Amino acid sequence: MIVQNAVICNKCDDFIVSKHRHDFVTCKCGAISVDGGQAYLRRIGDLSAGIDMSWELPDELYTACGQAVLDAKSTNRTNIGIANAVMRTLREAGRIIADGEYRVMANYQDELMVEEPDGTVNRYKKVVVE
Repeated sequence: MIVQNAVICNKCDDFIVSKHRHDFVTCKCGAISVDGGQAYLRRIGDLSAGIDMSWELPDELYTACGQAVLDAKSTNRTNIGIANAVMRTLREAGRIIADGEYRVMANYQDELMVEEPDGTVNRYKKVVVE
């Protein structure tokens, strides 16, 4: 699912977002345009003139975030409680990390590549306890 369909123009620094299907938006200088909203990604113009700021989530994760909202509402959570439910869902899926938390970047055979809380990257051999 497309969450944001957007571009920053390198020529005029305009941040343009297409918010819905057939929402054709052009930057101030006319160098680049976006279209499609959450339905499709379309770019027109000088593609080297823009930085793509679009992002997507897998449909299953997008659905899980929606379910987190419904579950939180059904238990009378406040807006903060609802936001926390969505953030927990994204964190459990490895899409966001908390301050001071390491992040597994790669998990291959007997090694892990981890980004540490301080931003450094380390490799660790997996330890198997029998």
